[in-house]
Amino acid sequence: HVTKTFASRRIATRAMRRALSARRTKARAVTPRCDASRVARLATGRVVSRVGFGTAAWGDETRGFGTRYRERDLAAALSRALERGVTFVDTAETYGASARAFEQGAEEMVRRARTTARRDDARDDAFVGTKVLTVPWTNVSAGGDVRLTTKSLVDASAASVGRNGGEAYDLVSIHFPFPTWTQSALCDALAEATERGLCRAVGVSNYDVRQMTEAHGLLAKRGIALATNQVKYSVLDRGAEKSGVLAAARDLDVAVVAYSPLSGGALRTSADPEIRTLDKLLEFIGAVNGGWTSAQVALNYLVRKGAIPIPSCTSVARADAIADVLEFELGVEDIETIDEKMDYIERKS
Repeated sequence: HVTKTFASRRIATRAMRRALSARRTKARAVTPRCDASRVARLATGRVVSRVGFGTAAWGDETRGFGTRYRERDLAAALSRALERGVTFVDTAETYGASARAFEQGAEEMVRRARTTARRDDARDDAFVGTKVLTVPWTNVSAGGDVRLTTKSLVDASAASVGRNGGEAYDLVSIHFPFPTWTQSALCDALAEATERGLCRAVGVSNYDVRQMTEAHGLLAKRGIALATNQVKYSVLDRGAEKSGVLAAARDLDVAVVAYSPLSGGALRTSADPEIRTLDKLLEFIGAVNGGWTSAQVALNYLVRKGAIPIPSCTSVARADAIADVLEFELGVEDIETIDEKMDYIERKS
C-alpha cells in the first residue's frame, strides 16, 4: 500500500528534500561524533566506522581509471572520507593488479593517499584491510609463486605489506575459500601473518556459516579473534541474511562487511518494474527521514541490519554521500517496510 502513495506525494516529497538539503550541508561541516550509531567495535577491540570505503575500482581501467578519474581524484576522495569519519578502508592485492607495473595498483594508491591525508591532517584513524586470494594461479596476475602452500599465502601477505610501504595492515583476510584448501591451512596462514607482524587482525571473505564457524574455532585455539567476514549483501541480495551468516556472525562476534552493497547500481539501472518501484520506495523513505537518496537509504538499511557496507568510492562527492549515511538512522518501521517489499519481490520472482 505504501508504493501506491508515490504519485500523490511526489510534489510534497520534492519540497521536503529541498527544505532539508541545508541540514545535510551543515552535517558535512561537523566533525563526526564517536557514538554507537556511527562506529562498530570489532572482536579485537578496534573501533571502526559503520560504513566503509571500497577501492575495487582503483587502478581498474575497465571501471574508469585513467579516463573518468585519476589517482589525484582517488586520493582526494579518501582524504575527504577520513575527514568525515569513514575509517574502514577495504582493498585487495588483486584490485588494480594490471596497473601494478606502474605502481598504480589499489594497495599502492591507498598507501600514497594515506600519506597525503596524514600530511594534510594530523588525524588518521584509518583502518585499512587487504585480502589475499587463494586461487593457485593468482600468481599470473599478482606475482609470486603458485599458491599451493600456507607459506605462499603468508608470502603474498608480506608482498601486500611491501606495497603498503612496509607498514602492517590493520586487517588481512582470506579473499575466497578456494576448494583446494583446508580451513586449517588457511587459518594457519592467517595466524602466521599475525605472528610475523604483517597484520593486527584477521578476517575471511565469502564464507558461509559452516566455514566461518570452523575458521573462528581454529583461530580461537591459537588465541586469535576472527574479526570480519566479508560477504555479498545488499537490499537486493539478502542471501547473507537468509542463509544465517548474519545471525551466526553476531553470535560469534564477527563483523559482517558487505561488499557490492548497492548491487552495482541495479536500483537505478534495472529495467525490472518491481525494482524501479523499490527504488522509489527507498527514495520516499529517504525524503521523510531528512532528504537522503535511495542509495543512502539502501546503505543505512545494511548498517541497521548490523553490517558494515563498503561501497566503491572514486570521488569527493561520492565520499560525502557515503559519509552522510552516518548522519541518520532508519527506524524499525522503515526497515520492516523495505523487507516487506523485498519479500514480495522475491515471492513474485
